[in-house]
Amino acid sequence: MIRTDSQTKTNSVPTLLDLQGLTKSFGAYVALKPLDLSLGEGEILGLVGENGAGKSTLIKLLSGLHSPDSGTIRFQGKPVEFPSPREALETGIATIHQELEYAAHLTVAENMLLGEPWPRTPWWSTDWQAVHNIAQERLQSFGIEIATDAQFESLSAVQKQEVAIANALARKAKLLILDEPSAALTEPEIKRLFGHLKRLRKEGVSMIYVSHRLDEIFELTNHVAILREGTLINHCPTVDITAERMVAEMVGRDLEQVFPHRKQRLLGLPLLELENVTRNNMFYDISFSLHAGEILGLAGLVGAGRSELARAIYGLYPIESGQMHYRTRLWKPSSAQQAVESGLVYIPEERKRQALVLDHSLNDSISIGFSRLVSRFGFISLKKEREKVDSVLKTYDVRSAGREQSIGQLSGGNQQKAILGRWFERNPEVIILDEPTRGIDIGAKAQIHSLIEELADKGKAILLISSDLPEVLAMSDRVLVMNRGRIETELTGDDKTEQNVVLAASGLIHDGKTT
Repeated sequence: MIRTDSQTKTNSVPTLLDLQGLTKSFGAYVALKPLDLSLGEGEILGLVGENGAGKSTLIKLLSGLHSPDSGTIRFQGKPVEFPSPREALETGIATIHQELEYAAHLTVAENMLLGEPWPRTPWWSTDWQAVHNIAQERLQSFGIEIATDAQFESLSAVQKQEVAIANALARKAKLLILDEPSAALTEPEIKRLFGHLKRLRKEGVSMIYVSHRLDEIFELTNHVAILREGTLINHCPTVDITAERMVAEMVGRDLEQVFPHRKQRLLGLPLLELENVTRNNMFYDISFSLHAGEILGLAGLVGAGRSELARAIYGLYPIESGQMHYRTRLWKPSSAQQAVESGLVYIPEERKRQALVLDHSLNDSISIGFSRLVSRFGFISLKKEREKVDSVLKTYDVRSAGREQSIGQLSGGNQQKAILGRWFERNPEVIILDEPTRGIDIGAKAQIHSLIEELADKGKAILLISSDLPEVLAMSDRVLVMNRGRIETELTGDDKTEQNVVLAASGLIHDGKTT
């Protein structure tokens, strides 16, 4: 692996953050056992572990969302306490969460000044020019150009991250905590983000970087801290640990492989066929066949039209031209319910917004997928429902306190496994998976990959949409690459490489030829 000079420095640096004996419990559940950890000035610490390992709890203690049960936090040599996130920010600790909180309908400038006194005119009305000037100064000091009068929801994922980081630095943050910042970014956007973070490190800003993508940990961090079941398992220089050892310490066992071996299998008949399918401003002239027993990968940059195409197949909006056939019959779904009852299911990319009601119980969240299967004359058999939910929890290894626990309290990996179990229990024929392992730990990711492989072995047809290039390449029999709403090329065999995917996703390969 390539190491940067900043990763291999051995000179001691002043300590910025020092944690001693930090603990946190929620009722009888011990989320964080006595933890000692330190971070130097101008260093990046990688924080890794499975979902439920204690990473989120530690982040919340440092950002003022929770208070520790015991132990001390020392920042710049002084003991500190954070009754709220405001105190943490005023101390110099800013957290950039995986799912950024913002007011979508407000402008960039308005979002950047939320929670602060806004400048006023002599007549005590809002001085909008001053608001935009302050926001612009903060963005320019970070070296980015974004229109402050643009609606925040119109920004790309990486631009939203940039605004959040620029705003934190403007508030004199000395420690940035970044929770899965690359989860929704494309490869070019990740490189752009990393450029910012490496520059900030040179300027003396310290960071705690949380990621399930171990390649990012090795590229970016000076040290790595490994958590498992609330315990700090290891804290060492990143150069002193291998990926294999890191994974073993994260999960407490050796993972033979993240991706199961793709088997050569005879594919069945086409179950889903698209011919010149178009919906203006989303996708154009899409044609492909998906066979029984096949995993068909769909790669491309964010905004290429992959998710929009999946939703059209699922019946969330109609196509404008072309034809779709499902199991040889013309397919014109008028609703998602029609798709589900016909044996076609779709697992969306944003599980918290599109697939879950976070304060609902596990029982309700899972059984909604098959309630009609345990009903008679319109009445649900509660006994059968409970039995089936318990079966899902066991079969898909959903780790929880029981079926009545709120699904919002589960880790991302366990939420995703619950969603998969909800729909897979219907025994569908065609399964569309949109970013199925985004933001989940490596152990849960391996479980989901094995599950996908098993479904293909049983003759299910799977359309796998993923921005994780190693995942889509390793799991798929074929890979279609989309760019600006069109399929640029189909990759098979030795042509299935990261380089070819990136070139095609950028419009530099079309129909297998480099332009």
